[in-house]
Amino acid sequence: MELVFEFAIWMMYLTVGRLFVEVLLRVYHLVKLAQQQLDQDYVDRAITGDLVLLTVEVDHNQYLCYNAVTQEFVCQGADLTQIAQSFCARFPDKTVAIFNGDTTAVATLQQQFRARHENLSLQ
Repeated sequence: MELVFEFAIWMMYLTVGRLFVEVLLRVYHLVKLAQQQLDQDYVDRAITGDLVLLTVEVDHNQYLCYNAVTQEFVCQGADLTQIAQSFCARFPDKTVAIFNGDTTAVATLQQQFRARHENLSLQ
C-alpha cells in the first residue's frame, strides 16, 4: 500500500511539474509575440521616417549620435537629457530610439532612460 501511495505522490509531482512547464512555455510564447509586434512597429516607423534609430559613440565624455541607417551625425550630449534636447531641437516632429553602438554607452543611456521614467512614474 505504501508503494502505491508513493507512486501516486510521484505522479502528482510529475503532473504539477508538467503543468508548470506548459505555463512557462505559454508565457514565453506570448512575450515573444509581443516583442515581435513591438519590433515590427519600430521597423515600420523607421521606414516611414517617423523614428530615427541612433548609433551611439563616446568621445571625451560626450555621446555622439549618428543615424544608424545613413551614418549621418544627428546630435550629441553629455547625458540622455542633453541628447533628447538636441534631438528635439533638430527634429521636433520625429521620435528617437537608441539602436546600437558602444555597448557601455548604450547600457549607460538605457539606465538613464529607466531612471528618468521611474522618477516620472513616482511624481
